Amino acid sequence: MAERVGIEVSVAIGDAVRQANVDVIAAYPITPQTHIVEHLAELVANGEVDAAYIPVESEHSAMSACLGSAAVGARTFTATAGQGLELMHEVLYVASSMRFPVVMTVANRALSSPLSVWGDHSDVMAVRDTGWIQIFTENGQEVVDHIFCAFRIAEDNKVLLPVMIHLDGFHLSHVIEPITFPDQSKVDKFLPDNKYPLPSPRILSMAVMAVSLKLPIVSSRTLAFSLWYLSTGE
Repeated sequence: MAERVGIEVSVAIGDAVRQANVDVIAAYPITPQTHIVEHLAELVANGEVDAAYIPVESEHSAMSACLGSAAVGARTFTATAGQGLELMHEVLYVASSMRFPVVMTVANRALSSPLSVWGDHSDVMAVRDTGWIQIFTENGQEVVDHIFCAFRIAEDNKVLLPVMIHLDGFHLSHVIEPITFPDQSKVDKFLPDNKYPLPSPRILSMAVMAVSLKLPIVSSRTLAFSLWYLSTGE
């Protein structure tokens, strides 16, 4: 039976991600999204989420780790805010152009300067044209509901695009609201296992062979694009 509780929205996001049965969480803490990844780290440490938690040294690395996990079919989640979103900026294009179904929540925050941690949409305006599906939420219930929708949309074989879910930093991320969580059985029915279709096992084996034989590779991005192009059969 669905449960309605009073809960901090950032913590509710972590609980929704748990219900979504994610495989990989890569994150770097930054105000005001820190409570999201802190709660997820706690859930993983307590064995409540069967996922790999990758603590990285920057947001750029967080998104880079997400690319690798999504490429092999893992249901992948991360979160960021403000300057963190800008630090991962160049990697955002890779996620969308490679059709990796990463889901990310963004606690919107003002960009410098002067330094500000308060809510603002200047961060999302800077990444408007990165090729991500972007959803803006008004309250905690919408954030939780769109966590499930984001994975369902991103992983659909007819879509295969990363999704950002935006919530106002502090004004929404740090408030306590009444939120209804769906039954786990309904979530499982709504979110089937992620069956990422690209690249094919044949193309993956080619990549493994190239690495094992130490064949010359121009760059990891060139290899990734080549593998994707070959996997499409075009």
